Amino acid sequence: MIRFESIREILIGLTMLALQVVLFRHLQIYGAESDLVLIYLLWLSTKKGRTETLIFAAFFGFLQDAMTDLWGLHTFSKTFLIFVLHNYLSKVSENRFILWQIFLLILFAAFIHNMVFVGLSLFAEIYSGTTLIWSILLIGSIYTAVIGTFLHIVKGG
Repeated sequence: MIRFESIREILIGLTMLALQVVLFRHLQIYGAESDLVLIYLLWLSTKKGRTETLIFAAFFGFLQDAMTDLWGLHTFSKTFLIFVLHNYLSKVSENRFILWQIFLLILFAAFIHNMVFVGLSLFAEIYSGTTLIWSILLIGSIYTAVIGTFLHIVKGG
């Protein structure tokens, strides 16, 4: 049975996905974009259990792949990231962090996500330019961390 809380989280995730595809996909800095779905999954992994968060990661990664025509890249990289970092994120969520720690945590998670994403895209030969690859790895991770930190401030910390 689906609870009201789960429906609310699905609707928030779909809103983040829509904002990602419609707005943030076009707000690129040197070919790199922020990943709102990743930020939402990191927040969700601090609130939910591992299995439920993995299901959300696979679902939203699949939808993001379908909307951006990158079949499997977002699904695998987001699911892999949540699988690896969920225990750590659920343990550290009990602590109250200051702003730079939140920034570094999101930066670290985004960098791992982008490393897996770029590795898979190199294997599938989707991106060929090394400049674009470094842009996704470095600038995309920093951009995601800045947006995630800003959302944390707006949310009320």
